[in-house]
Amino acid sequence: MTYIKVNNTLYPATIDGRIADYEWDRRDTKSITLSMTYAEVLALLPDNTTWAIVQKDTVPVYDPDTGEQTGTMVEENEYDNSEYSMSGVIRDNRDGTVTIKMGKPTEIETVTANAISAADLDNAYREGVNSI
Repeated sequence: MTYIKVNNTLYPATIDGRIADYEWDRRDTKSITLSMTYAEVLALLPDNTTWAIVQKDTVPVYDPDTGEQTGTMVEENEYDNSEYSMSGVIRDNRDGTVTIKMGKPTEIETVTANAISAADLDNAYREGVNSI
């Protein structure tokens, strides 16, 4: 079973990923389908939400001496997806589920966000010169 984890709470979900999503500026995206209302999904996954995919699988347990199956256990794996921090389109599927698209910033958005403006450089230079 697949879940998303937000604020240490698990929500059953179906998740599909896309590399260079042509529908959203060629950014990498994850589409998350949840059994919730539009308003609930909007509140759960705003921009900059830290979230993860949690995969729970029932796996067999074997006796080390005989090699026979003695039971099963639930194996859980968690995958951080906080890089997909931009909330995108929310679609009501009209079947009791809603799909939200979460995206990574594009390379240009990352560079732009980390860039120092010319005015900031000029101010830093002037402060440095004035302190001498």
